[in-house]
Amino acid sequence: MNFPGRSVIKEIHRVHEDGFDFLDLTLEPPAAWLPDGKEVGRLLGDLGLSAVGHTAYYLPIASSFPELKEQARDLYRRGLDCFADAGVELVNVHPDQRVPMHPIEKVRARNAEAIAQLAEDAAGRGIRLMVENLDRLFADVDDLAPVLDAFPDLGFHLDIGHANLRTGLKQPNRTASLLEAFGDRLAHVHVSDNRGGTEDLHLPLGAGSVDWKGSIRLLKQHGYDGTVTLEVFSREREHLLTSRRLWLEWWSSVSA
Repeated sequence: MNFPGRSVIKEIHRVHEDGFDFLDLTLEPPAAWLPDGKEVGRLLGDLGLSAVGHTAYYLPIASSFPELKEQARDLYRRGLDCFADAGVELVNVHPDQRVPMHPIEKVRARNAEAIAQLAEDAAGRGIRLMVENLDRLFADVDDLAPVLDAFPDLGFHLDIGHANLRTGLKQPNRTASLLEAFGDRLAHVHVSDNRGGTEDLHLPLGAGSVDWKGSIRLLKQHGYDGTVTLEVFSREREHLLTSRRLWLEWWSSVSA
């Protein structure tokens, strides 16, 4: 994934120089909102990279304020225009957890409606939208099912790090249950490590408590062989490159 505090063009060159196959292109401030999509697409093509799209998790797409909800949708559509210009055909969306003073059923319904609208906006631009599991609300099957059911072509975006959060707090790792429910819609995967609990640490693989070989086995059992983003955030680039080496070794050694 590109670091949104640095120019998208510089980040594309970095990703290419590090030998990755594709860019997880996030469009968000301060430095990645909004690049010239056509320029991004040309550079990706010149360097032989493909891309998937990532959006800001904090957009209030299901806000109780109609004006704020519409503004968030407009910003999201501007991002979709950029992705379309860059030739990106798969983009994620994060459900909106910040809908206070509503029962959970209403929060689910508001998100289902909002994300279905965004999915229609995306489809009109030749883009498939996928829904990412989060850490608190929209972390499990019961929360995500109404959202994914609201639009038939929505994909599921599995974040294995998020699925490991709150383990040790009387909750198991949710990777298996999420794949059991939505594995037939799995479109993309994020991987990073953490220690369970509540902090989404984005550690290098093997530095936390995620069972990576078990997670890979589950992916293979559900027939997945698509794109995987290393969402490892570290000042030291070697941590990212080591995580890639470990992932590829584990992927090669684990059978379904």
